[in-house]
Amino acid sequence: MSRTARELGWLALALVALAGAFAALEAARAKGDTRRALARVIRREASTRDVAIVVDEAPELVALMRPVPSLWGVPPLSDLAGVRRVYALAPGAAALLPFFARLGPAEPFHGDARVRRWEVAGGHLGRPVFDALEAVGTHVTAAREGGVDGGECPFDGGRLACKGAPWNHVVAEPHRFDGVEQRCVFAHPQADGRLVISLARIPAARAVVGVMGIDDAGYHPNGAPVNVRVEYRAEGSPPVVRELVTPNRRGVVPWRIDVAHRPATATLTITTADAGARQFCFTLTATE
Repeated sequence: MSRTARELGWLALALVALAGAFAALEAARAKGDTRRALARVIRREASTRDVAIVVDEAPELVALMRPVPSLWGVPPLSDLAGVRRVYALAPGAAALLPFFARLGPAEPFHGDARVRRWEVAGGHLGRPVFDALEAVGTHVTAAREGGVDGGECPFDGGRLACKGAPWNHVVAEPHRFDGVEQRCVFAHPQADGRLVISLARIPAARAVVGVMGIDDAGYHPNGAPVNVRVEYRAEGSPPVVRELVTPNRRGVVPWRIDVAHRPATATLTITTADAGARQFCFTLTATE
């Protein structure tokens, strides 16, 4: 065998070994990041009526899901009419907060809490008809019942100015939950009474969704949970009552209530056993 032939043989073996190493590396990477495997699952089950969103800048995940409509970042989720499903992939569950605030809760997709799927069309989530964030002072009012700061909270300077310290005011503003910023209705509870948020003239909807949480600045290990009693009163239907609890932990609690498709009013009664640094905040969107 000539020297040239031997060298070509060694080169071929080296290339085969290199290809094997790359294949092993890719297999290990895929095994270590289940989002890659789930991106392939999404590509197989989704259609052009669905939307897949990668929250972090991971172009390889976007590419893996095509031809399913895919993008990265957090786009405006205001009107999803015509969309069947929304898939969201994030580096951690906390980064999915904007999706929970708009679409409500969703189970981990194939067991991975960083990936979720919302049935938009079937869940009546496509079109929002009411957003509490945009209605503070008009459709959203407040009063404190009991305690030294009891009384109505008149609208003043863009906020519902309850009596007492500035943190007693009810206002739509951004807060951080497990490091993720979200605009929400700040509603600090009180230990010696109740904060009652009233919602008027809610258009006919089929679901009410949102998140609730104690922001990062208000969290401390020995803090108390915040309790929220939601009473939704659709015209001509019995009231729907839900008792929600925001536990003393970082992050938010996504929630959803299915309601009768009629105009409605609602009340959120917020209480806690210990108001110390309970910087409670919530979102509420009615959808159909």
